[in-house]
Amino acid sequence: MTRLSYIGTDMFTQYMREEVDAMDEETFALYLRYHFTICERPDLVGVSHHSLDILQKNV
Repeated sequence: MTRLSYIGTDMFTQYMREEVDAMDEETFALYLRYHFTICERPDLVGVSHHSLDILQKNV
């Protein structure tokens, strides 16, 4: 198998769940932009409670 991507799916959201739930649409859009910027950083994936490992089967 070849790893295509390793992603932290919730990152800091679990640590600030109430604040994220209370965000208006504009603030949430900014937060998502931030999240998608950091979710594949190898030095930050470990802070996530959940991760997604995308693999490709080698034939």
